[in-house]
Amino acid sequence: MKIISNNLNATLSLFLSSGLLFGAYFLEFYLSLIPCDLCIKQRIVHVSILILSLLIFPLYTFSKLKFIMLSILNLLWLGSSILAFYHFGIEKKLWQGFSECSSNLIFNENTLDQLLSKSPIRCDETQFELLSISLAGWNGILSISIFIILSYLLYKMYMEKK
Repeated sequence: MKIISNNLNATLSLFLSSGLLFGAYFLEFYLSLIPCDLCIKQRIVHVSILILSLLIFPLYTFSKLKFIMLSILNLLWLGSSILAFYHFGIEKKLWQGFSECSSNLIFNENTLDQLLSKSPIRCDETQFELLSISLAGWNGILSISIFIILSYLLYKMYMEKK
């Protein structure tokens, strides 16, 4: 149990990012909700959080390297919240998204058929909401909350070791 308390930031990040990714992939593969480009970019940030969290676990004691890695982890959560709130703002028509916000198609001999049979997934159209908040909105709320919590824990850890 001591290893979890020593790596609380990484543990929280690992479980929360895994849960968010699981939910996103569940909605994609079992409920057939196709992600837009911004959704995919948000997933990349969460995969980065997972990888960095796993790399932090072997660093049992507090060190400069661990502090740097935890700081990067915290910045990834901040980046996740910025990207999610940007996406949420596009969905709520607060601002306009970038022009290439459409689905990724593999170009081969059937590309024209694919283009004609499917409409691109737009970033400004919400496919799924929970309590009237889109998934991008929930990702933003959770990500900024985790950023604040981990910032506090990182500060507390730094002050104890100072």
